[in-house]
Amino acid sequence: MADEATLAAGTIVKFDTELVAPTFAKFIKGVISVGSVGEMAESKERTVLADTSKKYGAGMKDAPDKTIKGQHYALNADQKAFLTAAKNNETVMVQVEYPAPVGADTGTIAKMEFKLLGFELDDVTGEDWMMFTVNAKQNSIEWTDAVATA
Repeated sequence: MADEATLAAGTIVKFDTELVAPTFAKFIKGVISVGSVGEMAESKERTVLADTSKKYGAGMKDAPDKTIKGQHYALNADQKAFLTAAKNNETVMVQVEYPAPVGADTGTIAKMEFKLLGFELDDVTGEDWMMFTVNAKQNSIEWTDAVATA
């Protein structure tokens, strides 16, 4: 069953304002989406006169713009600290712990530096949950792959 897809349910999102040695002790409760995670390079043309067709290489990698969405818990201290950091346009470290796939002890973990770009409460009607949106730019990423069960 090692090649079975894994549901995202159980994904944990943590953050820390300590950039050098984060402990990720603060859990951002209520997160429903962190957007795409990773980096992609754009193609760069490297064709020379001797070539008979265009040639390409990879340029510098860039991360997608981030939109973190979640249910708003006004009295949750960790969420409040994250939203305050967003309001102040701080730089934070974010860790996304994906669930362990079948046959693994741990899931994939992404550790990223985010430049937070603000906070807003989403539009609501009487039957909507209060939701928040935080926009950010991902500045770095470090991956830890899932570890198979021994």
